Amino acid sequence: MFSKAIVRTPSRSMGRGITEAGLGCPNMDMALAQHKNYTNYLKNAGIHVTELAPVEEYPDSVFVEDTAVMIPFSGGTAVFLTCPGAAPRRGEVEAISAAVSAYTEETIRMEGDGLMEGGDVLLMGRTFYVGIDTRTNRSGYEQFASAAKRFGLTAVPVPFDRGMPHLKTELSALDAETLIMSRRFAEREEFAGFRKIIIPEGESYSANCLYLGEKLLAPAGFPATAEMLDKNGFTPDFIEMSEFRKMDGGLTCLSLRW
Repeated sequence: MFSKAIVRTPSRSMGRGITEAGLGCPNMDMALAQHKNYTNYLKNAGIHVTELAPVEEYPDSVFVEDTAVMIPFSGGTAVFLTCPGAAPRRGEVEAISAAVSAYTEETIRMEGDGLMEGGDVLLMGRTFYVGIDTRTNRSGYEQFASAAKRFGLTAVPVPFDRGMPHLKTELSALDAETLIMSRRFAEREEFAGFRKIIIPEGESYSANCLYLGEKLLAPAGFPATAEMLDKNGFTPDFIEMSEFRKMDGGLTCLSLRW
């Protein structure tokens, strides 16, 4: 499903990043170890991983997914460079642009008043589902939808009320036909065609899983979700994400994949 990925080593300033989790400051030694385990998992899955150096002036820069969205097409991959809705993060886009553009056939940049973070964008088949919230606005969605259309893909807006950082905070893919999600999305018309697995009460963090085609990665420490996945025929690998959870970050946030 993916052959390449970009990750960035966490900066020692990560604890000064944006978070509403209320779980305290991350232990950076643990964060670095967890990030290394994550990177090694991608490599062991057969993915060529480009590892970027930390950027201390941007505490949230480890969450590279928010800076760009990869658009696959028959001739390769285009990259859409975002403009994060969280103003302190906007410099992260320029910090990663050269690395991403080196691997892609075309680079498109957000313009004007458009805002978007990649954590609001979920690709299922040939359709992007784009959360519209405090981090991604309507102008950002429309610019992205226009870019996706150029390459033969469609985009569907998914507006939602505040209460989580991104769409994929509580919604992600388990395979090509199945979504794991919080109850707030269970009856949404946008996802009517998918098989849905609703996460257990109190385990909302476990809704952010990473589907890699042959492999599925889920956050460790959520026993009710693990049991539910098993009962539904899924056998994910589990990885500890405690220090990134403190910063509102999940499994998809830590890499750009294509």
